[in-house]
Amino acid sequence: MEKQTQTKSILARSSPRIKRTAVDAADSGHPLTSGLRNHQTPNEQSQKRQKYTMPENRTIMKCYYKSEPQRRGYQKRMHQLWKQEYPDSQITEPRLADQRRFIIRNKVFSEVELEEIQKICKVNYHQTTAQTAAETPATLGMVEQIEPEENVELLQEFHEPALETSAEPPGTLTARQQELKDKIMAHAAANAIRKRLPTLKTVPKRNLAPLMKDVNAALSTVQITSIEQTNQYAYSAAMIVTEELGLLQPRQPQRKSTGKPKWKVSLELKIKKLRSDASNLKNMKEKKLKNDKIKQYLIRKYWLNTRKIEEALEIVKEQITATARKIERYEARIIQYRQNQLFQSDQRRFYQSLNQKTDTVTIKPEKTATTKFWKELWENNKNYNKNAGWIKEFEGKFSQNKMELMEITTEMISKRVQKVKNWTSPGSDQLHGFWLKHLISLHGKMTQQFNEMLQKGSISEWLTTGRTYLVQKDPAKGAAPGNYRPITCLPTMFKLLTGIIADRIQDYLEEKNILPDEQKGNKRKSRGTKDQLLIDKMILENCKSRKANLHMTWIDYKKAFDSLPHSWIIKCLDAIGISKNVGTFIENMMEHWKTELFVGNESFGLVNIRRGIFQGDSLSPLLFIIAMIPLSTILQKTNLGYQTSKNSHKISHLMYMDDLKLYGKTETEIQSLTNTV
Repeated sequence: MEKQTQTKSILARSSPRIKRTAVDAADSGHPLTSGLRNHQTPNEQSQKRQKYTMPENRTIMKCYYKSEPQRRGYQKRMHQLWKQEYPDSQITEPRLADQRRFIIRNKVFSEVELEEIQKICKVNYHQTTAQTAAETPATLGMVEQIEPEENVELLQEFHEPALETSAEPPGTLTARQQELKDKIMAHAAANAIRKRLPTLKTVPKRNLAPLMKDVNAALSTVQITSIEQTNQYAYSAAMIVTEELGLLQPRQPQRKSTGKPKWKVSLELKIKKLRSDASNLKNMKEKKLKNDKIKQYLIRKYWLNTRKIEEALEIVKEQITATARKIERYEARIIQYRQNQLFQSDQRRFYQSLNQKTDTVTIKPEKTATTKFWKELWENNKNYNKNAGWIKEFEGKFSQNKMELMEITTEMISKRVQKVKNWTSPGSDQLHGFWLKHLISLHGKMTQQFNEMLQKGSISEWLTTGRTYLVQKDPAKGAAPGNYRPITCLPTMFKLLTGIIADRIQDYLEEKNILPDEQKGNKRKSRGTKDQLLIDKMILENCKSRKANLHMTWIDYKKAFDSLPHSWIIKCLDAIGISKNVGTFIENMMEHWKTELFVGNESFGLVNIRRGIFQGDSLSPLLFIIAMIPLSTILQKTNLGYQTSKNSHKISHLMYMDDLKLYGKTETEIQSLTNTV
């Protein structure tokens, strides 16, 4: 009887057909599960998984790097460091290690941020190792007593190649790193004419990562005192890396394939043979075919012993038509595929390709007339009307707002550099964004140099010198100088600096709610023109359903970006409370703006920009938006516009950058709004 009870108990808890959950196992009364359940504290049973903030995640990574993970017992050391920072925390060692794995696996921090944290911890470790060893000998000895299972877990830890710790003390270079440093120093000292470097899109990461690690180690020991030197060393490092990868060898020019694809050649040959057969069948029908071999070939192929020639001739004609349609279908499919790919990658080019004619020839504009046109537009400095009465009202609206003095940090650079595109066309420095993104050893030096420029309000001229390429707008209007859109390629470091300033100004504008709701250009969490089109559609549908009056006016400013006075930009920045160091820096920066005009690869000369903005960085469109804030303020003050209901807000206008649409209930209202503009 006792034996039967024992067998039943075994079957009940180990049946292969029953899947038991962890909760069922805990409730089954098993001695092991009961022990585990009793070991937990009441807080741990009731608590959900803790959510960690970004500062806490950063502290976890600092504790991890400081705990020397390459040595045994790192989890205990990591937990001790954590308790020093958060004494009241109840987190256990395994949970802390799990959160560290979560941070790495889910890429909570970028590789650049992790490298920066590791670098700081590495320096602090070497400075405090001797003191720590002297103060806590007993603790270190105790940490060495680790269970064998923990060693297995340590060996299975995941380590990214870029995060490997080095046993070398800081400042000590390996032979390979010293060799790279010597090459970089020699190239920088030569100060040769720069050329555009090839992209590294096809280089495997396993080949590039160790080389970039050695280059960063080499650059970390170089003494750099100015932004010019930083840019020079960055370009020299890029040149040496490209050379080490074997990408500087001259490429043999590839012949452009002018032939047709094989499938098309095959189908065209088939059509040619069918047409030859059709001709021979026709001659055979008219008894003009005298070649016996061709007769026998046609008889065998088209079964002329049991089929009439007329019937065979119709079959051949149908095959010719079907094959020709097959070619058309294949070509249409290829065009469709290419258009889909282009639409996903670049919608602007896709729509341009729909309107572009294949037989159009691009004609270059006349050099003297083009240079004169842009010089008259950009170099003719103009001031705004300082006597306008509404300026004081605009200043009074934001008089209580004030932005704090800006100071750039390494974290700002690391965050902003991730938004820089890797291989877009560089400016005069020929330095792609990829190199600033991955030469992390220069980020600390750039932080110091950018802050010096902000404090002094000065900037080097090479940073503000661009290369402007004139792109034709409408081929139908020909080569008129005004029919070209200026696209400026600026130095990558300048775009990085202005991007950081633009992010800070954008944060301030959102915090103080300064940007008008009617403006959707260059606005975060906005779909731009899509939002405006949906609002416009809503207004039109509301007007139709209510049978209400609606008057509209479209306004597009001619050369708005190129004719904006710099004095008005400075006035608007001061009115909305931008900090003094940022305002002074932008004012001095605009005084040094200049660009070299290019049409294709031909230079049209250097032009100073005393009016208008660059169209190539992230700060310029934001400056334009700020300069347009007074217009929205004045239009809102008129208390005119269209209402979707009696108690709804009046919609007087919608804007996207310089494109403006006005709404009014009557013709008198729309005329008043137009006069206000």
